Amino acid sequence: MNEIYPDDWPKTMYEELKALEAMSDDEIDYSDIPPIGDDVIVTPVGQKFIEMGKRNLAKLNQMLREREKEHIANNSKSL
Repeated sequence: MNEIYPDDWPKTMYEELKALEAMSDDEIDYSDIPPIGDDVIVTPVGQKFIEMGKRNLAKLNQMLREREKEHIANNSKSL
């Protein structure tokens, strides 16, 4: 193929997926992944989205309350 990829390198996505399916767990090289120490706290991704949603909902509610107060104040001036 070229100097970067060997000749037996998968040329299509289908070939790549088949090669990955045929690979055993023992063949995976994890050497470039740093070890995770006991001091690392891992939060599940779903939990992060739930917390973010709660913060966003709280902020939206606050903005709606402020806008409603402004609307009431503006309408009471015109009476």
